[in-house]
Amino acid sequence: MIWPMVIGVLGGIGIFLYGMYIASEGLKKSASHHLKNFLSKVTKNQFFGSLAGITLAAVLQSSSAATVMVVGFVNAGLLTLRQAMGLMLGSAIGTTITVQLIAFKITDYALLFIALGVCIFLLGKQQMKSIGSIVLGFGFVFFGMAIITDAMLPIQNNPELTNAFIYLTDNLLLTVLIALIFTAIIQNSAAAIAIAMTLAASGSLTIEASIAIVYGANVGTVVTALISSISSSKDAQRTAVAHAIFKIIGVLLFLPFTQLFVYGLEAIGGGIERQIANAHTIFNIVNLLVLLPFCNKFADWMVLLLPYKEKVTKHIKYLENESLEVPTIALIQTRKELGNMAKLIDDHMLRHFDDLLDAQNPVHRQAVIRYEDNIDEIYKSIYHYLQKITQKDLTDEESEESLKYLYINNHLEGISDSLQHIALTTTKLEGAQTNLKEWEAKGISHLFEEVSTNYHMVINAFEENDREKAIEIINRNPIILRKEKDLRFQHFNSGSNQSSRLSSVYVDIMNELIMLNHHIVSISYTLIGMV
Repeated sequence: MIWPMVIGVLGGIGIFLYGMYIASEGLKKSASHHLKNFLSKVTKNQFFGSLAGITLAAVLQSSSAATVMVVGFVNAGLLTLRQAMGLMLGSAIGTTITVQLIAFKITDYALLFIALGVCIFLLGKQQMKSIGSIVLGFGFVFFGMAIITDAMLPIQNNPELTNAFIYLTDNLLLTVLIALIFTAIIQNSAAAIAIAMTLAASGSLTIEASIAIVYGANVGTVVTALISSISSSKDAQRTAVAHAIFKIIGVLLFLPFTQLFVYGLEAIGGGIERQIANAHTIFNIVNLLVLLPFCNKFADWMVLLLPYKEKVTKHIKYLENESLEVPTIALIQTRKELGNMAKLIDDHMLRHFDDLLDAQNPVHRQAVIRYEDNIDEIYKSIYHYLQKITQKDLTDEESEESLKYLYINNHLEGISDSLQHIALTTTKLEGAQTNLKEWEAKGISHLFEEVSTNYHMVINAFEENDREKAIEIINRNPIILRKEKDLRFQHFNSGSNQSSRLSSVYVDIMNELIMLNHHIVSISYTLIGMV
């Protein structure tokens, strides 16, 4: 009798979790447009942060996944520690929706949901397919619950098993601990609470023990985030620890008043399943209302608790694997990383161009040559990150955006290559007996100023989605090409005493500047959709 029950429960949990996954994927696609505003919302204040957290967790259908993603945001520098506080509190409320749906006792209609979801998915267009996935996912959630309920019939029909179960859950602290461990293993609090609802409905679990499972399930969601933060930045670790403390404070506030909580739930009304679902929702809402005013203080306390800062800075600032679960947000991070790459090229390579022409200044020349390795590292990271994004089931808009970023990444790396080639070319000046003529050096500098202006314009156009500025860069291209041809003609027409080595240096620099500008113009074409 035990093994069929265990197999049934495990199979039901598997179908339940798979349904949550399908529903989450559908919600991500249908909500992808709105998620683009996610980061801008959370930077305003803690209240907006909590609302954004509710939305994110509702889409992911997992507060664990939402919190892990928030930890990733903090680690990448997309969110500050203070901004993350309200967001985490809100994420706990977003996942109560599933438990509320389960409490409606619509498991009898699970197969209808599955059939309807399949029909919508197969017959509908792109947006309707997302809705079909949501309906199908919840169908599997309800079907999994039905299997779990049927598997637990032996407990309902066997008084000895029922009494043993009630005895084991008589100690509320022990019940909290068991629920915590179970939730940490399956990484889904909704599944743990759903099982408690089934047992309570059969009379195998008291309402007090069910509420203790709600407490434990909520604390169990912090384990994944704590593990994910181990190798992250100090602020990411502080975020994960703060999330755990929030949950523990909530349990400590509620646990002594569990009996009063039960009376309150009974006064609200509804069957025992509805009362458990309400307990889950009320627990998280009260937790948010109590702790939200202290979020900024909590951020300060976390700095005192985990004080020292990291000394090592990474070249990769924004790419986080956790965000790959939501392609829209992963693309936002990719965009920020491309901006970071462009800034590093400007700060460490582009700004040292005039120093490269100085034969007596090999220090900057070698610094530019070496720094290109760092840009290569960023290029490879962005490339592989985008490859992972494209393996996801993307909307047409997301596919187009990821393709644009692949092109821009390639062109930025090409710009750094050209600057490195210029630095390598100018090393020939170190062994030469003569330098470039003054008018030649000035001509190269003037051409570079034009190209540099284009570079700063295109990065600005990229960051601000400025189509007009991108078109202006394209229109400037013939002017730069004409200037290069004039300078080249003057060089070859300037007398016969020019050494072949200096001539090759001059020509190679001009070629690389034109190639650099070509990459800039290509980025401009990409920005206006002409890939």
